[in-house]
Amino acid sequence: MKINILDGGMIFEINKVYSDYGQYAIKNDKNLINNIYKSYIDLGCKFITTCNYCFTPLKLKNWKNLSEESILIIDKFKKMDIKILGCLPPYFKSYQYEKINLEFENFYKELVQIFSNKVDFYLIETAVDFSHVSKICEIIRTFDKKTNIIVSIYINESNAKNIDKYFTLPIYGLFFNCCTLHDIINFYETNLKNKNFRNIKFGFSCNKINEKQYSEQSNVSILQNFKNNDNISKDLLNNFLNSLEFDEVFIGGCCGYGPKEMEELIEMIN
Repeated sequence: MKINILDGGMIFEINKVYSDYGQYAIKNDKNLINNIYKSYIDLGCKFITTCNYCFTPLKLKNWKNLSEESILIIDKFKKMDIKILGCLPPYFKSYQYEKINLEFENFYKELVQIFSNKVDFYLIETAVDFSHVSKICEIIRTFDKKTNIIVSIYINESNAKNIDKYFTLPIYGLFFNCCTLHDIINFYETNLKNKNFRNIKFGFSCNKINEKQYSEQSNVSILQNFKNNDNISKDLLNNFLNSLEFDEVFIGGCCGYGPKEMEELIEMIN
């Protein structure tokens, strides 16, 4: 099995220096962002993601300019044979379902056009509902017919109920993020083990904490206290990988997984 290494959590790392989800660094400290990316690449990460997860209209008025800056920063790494994933973050509050509206559609139309012809993949992150993903895929294909789409879903009742629908979409990969490894394994065993993935790739991002419990309720200083890989072990990770019947998988890190934690994770895999 080929194991492709994704990067870790960019916003979490940036917030250790500037607690504003990347706004200041994007404008005034690009070296910080570049150095984090380079640390991931030096560890063997061949796929890195734009750091615009928190740049949305419901959070920031200047989200569009910040998103444009995020792709300018990361574009240089293409020369190093690194694949660039353009982050399409949740429009609504993370982990919360709301009905699609015009503002939702307009946000993704603008963001996709910012990334069009500049990224190797679109990454729909922390998706909570199939209807959201389906509409975003439709918007992507309106402006970009060729670039591959990866969907990274959040484990919840809606996604468990509608998991089969994701295999009807024109996507490159079905990944999982913002969940513990235990949650991912349980979800896979219950809902995916006997599915025909066809050519759709499988991947996941390891996570230090249960995001649903902590991320939207805790401040940055509290989140930074989660330093240890205490919800993952070498045996747990490799037993799961050995149970999979894929030619290749993708593994990365989510919140709490900076370069240090990604190095620990890679060592576990090796």
